[in-house]
Amino acid sequence: MQAEVGRVNILVVDDRPEQLLSLEAVLTPLGENIVKAASGREALRNLFQEEFAVILLDINMPEIDGFETATLIRKRRSTRHTPIIFLTAHTDRVYVERSYSLGAVDYIMTPFAPEVLRTKVSVFVDLFRKTQKIKLQAESLRARAEQLQRLNRAALKINSALSLDAMVAAITEAARDVACAHQAMTLVKLERPGERARTAVSYSERYATFQQESPPPIAGRLCAFVCGRNRPLRMTQRELSQHPEWLDDGGQHPPPRGYLAVPLTAADGRNMGAIQLSDRHDGEFSDDDETVLVQLAQLAAIAIQNCVHAEAREANRVKDEFLATLSHELRSPLNAIIGWTHLLRGEPFDEQRVAHGLEVIERNAAAQAKLIEDLLDVSRITAGKLRVSAAPMALAPLVETAVDAIRPAAEARRLTVDVALDPAVEVNGDADRLQQVVANLLSNALKFTRPGGHIHVSLRRAGASAELAVRDSGEGIAPDFLPFLFERFRQADSTSRRKHAGLGLGLSLVRDIVEAHSGSVVAESPGLQQGSTFVVRIPLLGAERRLAGRPLREARSRPLAACEPASDLRGLHVLLVEDDADARELLEEVLSQHRAEVTAVASVREALAAFGAARPHVLVSDIAMPGEDGYELIRAIRQHPPHAGGDLPALALTAYARKEDQKRALDAGFHMHVTKPIEPAALVAAVADLAARARAGEFSRARERGSSEDVAR
Repeated sequence: MQAEVGRVNILVVDDRPEQLLSLEAVLTPLGENIVKAASGREALRNLFQEEFAVILLDINMPEIDGFETATLIRKRRSTRHTPIIFLTAHTDRVYVERSYSLGAVDYIMTPFAPEVLRTKVSVFVDLFRKTQKIKLQAESLRARAEQLQRLNRAALKINSALSLDAMVAAITEAARDVACAHQAMTLVKLERPGERARTAVSYSERYATFQQESPPPIAGRLCAFVCGRNRPLRMTQRELSQHPEWLDDGGQHPPPRGYLAVPLTAADGRNMGAIQLSDRHDGEFSDDDETVLVQLAQLAAIAIQNCVHAEAREANRVKDEFLATLSHELRSPLNAIIGWTHLLRGEPFDEQRVAHGLEVIERNAAAQAKLIEDLLDVSRITAGKLRVSAAPMALAPLVETAVDAIRPAAEARRLTVDVALDPAVEVNGDADRLQQVVANLLSNALKFTRPGGHIHVSLRRAGASAELAVRDSGEGIAPDFLPFLFERFRQADSTSRRKHAGLGLGLSLVRDIVEAHSGSVVAESPGLQQGSTFVVRIPLLGAERRLAGRPLREARSRPLAACEPASDLRGLHVLLVEDDADARELLEEVLSQHRAEVTAVASVREALAAFGAARPHVLVSDIAMPGEDGYELIRAIRQHPPHAGGDLPALALTAYARKEDQKRALDAGFHMHVTKPIEPAALVAAVADLAARARAGEFSRARERGSSEDVAR
């Protein structure tokens, strides 16, 4: 049944008549009912009487302001989820945060672009219209209620099966039941060494005498055809009879009357078999039959994979919990940053208080940066793009550095940290990544150890491996959670009452990084409140030695005061291109403090004009910019011959952090790709490095050779 929905209602709330008229004029082209309210009370009265697709709400209004109105709207069950878009001239971040805390879907500053507002509103209008269509189709869906109930019962029965054979039998019985068919067969084939194919048949009472027979003929060529195309196939009895070669069974099976089959498809799109039906109770198989069988096949495929891979059973739950945790973990440091920023911009503080506020801002910004880096690492690992730049190295200094970093926090919690390190232990590893491993393990111990407890860190040789052990006297690990400890996003307590912050990524990153070094990590714990031990084993340094990483990686971990004299940019003219004013000001200040002459511009057009007026020594450019982007800028510069600046050393400084983003920047003509946020020392070191390499003629030689290789790092 095709349900038609007429014009939908849009509620516009503002105490200014001219603003109401303006909004009405902007939204009228949508062709919907524009309902105007001059106050919060009038808006609430309208909400009692009508249903609205979206509410456009002003903040500053007499009697009941926009925030109070939104609060009352959210208290009513019928309007709890109605989309609210705040329209206001307030740019204060506090207003933005409060708006979103009240469940606003957007916060638009005035004046606004009419087309942008219409587009945003139209999205919610379309969503509302689709929702209404679903409601209007309820009558037709009732006709399928029994079928869906059978599907639900089938899902429970399938997921309660204790073995794969029992599960395949349950799938077959359920398929015949939900589609009201007399015959059903399921084939499951798993691509694992030594794994046999599973088949099961199910007949109604009409064909009970065939129940013990071998699979029906439709298990042969037709089944192979469905599996090969990996799409549903439906045929009437007449269509099926036109292909007797598919049905020749010697009379040993009940004759098929009509045919419906759907593939069993794994999450990666790989075919795992098929569910086949024949001989519907009443008439031919319909679209609804195909739809419900597709749903059953989807449930069955998931259940089969869960049976084979038990750890996937809670994947959806873990994902949802992670997203909630991520929102919390990103907002918490942001709250401290914004709060202290407003305090410092308000009434004056003494020098000590200002220093404390800046320390809080820096600490929370670093925490947020670490969260983002962890997420990017997980993305790289998932995509198989984790980069490990291995080099011969001693582990003891690296461990000492990580321990020294947590000592202040440990002392604040009255924790004792004991260290026993063998200075002769050497491995072939990535110093940055291995320091990340040690830091994550120590942070984990610090987080879960009660005040007054102790942490013991040891490093020794164990056969052909370097063995790093971190033991604590903390909360321990429950035996039922121990097998899932290193899985991504898994946390023993992921509720809102949990005592410890974090995304549940640290230990999974430890495992992935250690395995990338051909090592292993294990966790041991006698149980809750009995402490835990994490042991990392990495092969000791062998005969093979590879070159160490480039100096820029080292510069990233050094404070600004520790920059080498070579990072003095005196005499360098840097062309800085950044459309964000705050970022541009910061980068210009950093470079200027190191005695560089900086020309800072906000667009590609300005950059090309500056490039033509006074040729710089180094280009530092953002990628994403309105109008023309950084890729177009570097391509335009590279069109010049070398003597006209075509080989200008160029650094892409951007928030695009994926491996493919780096490759695209280098392919476009940049010599180096660095992701935001970048420490001032790293920026200065990068500019100095590019200038030094340009003086050595490295880029000119590469251009003459027509080289397309990565000359950055």
